Amino acid sequence: MTCKIIFSDIDGTFLTPEQTVSDKTKACLARHADIPFILVSGRMPTSIRTIQRETGLRAPLIAYSGALAWDENGAVLYDKAMTLATAVSLREKIRSGFPEIVSYTFSNDDWITDVDDGTAALYLEKETTAKRPLVGQPEQVLKPSDPVHKILCAGEPALIDALENSLKPEFPQCTIFKSQARYLEIMARAASKSAAAAALCDLYGIGRGDVVAFGDNFNDVDLLQFAGTGVAMGNAPDAVKAAADLVAPSNAEDGLAVVLDSLLQGK
Repeated sequence: MTCKIIFSDIDGTFLTPEQTVSDKTKACLARHADIPFILVSGRMPTSIRTIQRETGLRAPLIAYSGALAWDENGAVLYDKAMTLATAVSLREKIRSGFPEIVSYTFSNDDWITDVDDGTAALYLEKETTAKRPLVGQPEQVLKPSDPVHKILCAGEPALIDALENSLKPEFPQCTIFKSQARYLEIMARAASKSAAAAALCDLYGIGRGDVVAFGDNFNDVDLLQFAGTGVAMGNAPDAVKAAADLVAPSNAEDGLAVVLDSLLQGK
């Protein structure tokens, strides 16, 4: 096989279970620094950029599970957002039918919350984004022409399941999926990790056969299937492993570094 570009999910894949980048992974990246290594995540750009700086990566990034891609300098390379009007309709539905659910709105590199009240979900999101939110309603904070790249809903698993089932029939223009049992993510239908990866491959002039991708969850499946070599982590669900070409050791066992070194031996 040949490898001319690498795409990797972050949580559960690139990071250890302790949410750190292992020394083994950093050394692996240094050995293969001539190959573009693109982090692909549901996180916002600031959060991904923080991880890039820690690991010495200078490359484009894909945020919001494929809704937005930036180059190394923060210029937009790819943008598939929902309109503010759609986002407002979604949030009205969530507030009226599921008042216990907390929802956050993301636009470019900003995230918006109704109240900054120190709830556990809000604290977790701050830790993930490394950036404080804007407080207010999206329709008050954003301009009508501003894009909305993601709405993140947090709540008890049973409520999240019910919310997902309620929203999908009413908003066919959106992609709606659980990233964890307590988290529901909503984006424009056109946004996906594979579509953003394809756009960057076109930019680099690289074919799918020369792509290696790593992931651990259901929202990575389209990326793994797009890549010439899709690698599921050992900690991934069985259905995700079945969609991949290879299965790596878990993220607790430096699976990404182990497989990447093996694939690129003798390069």
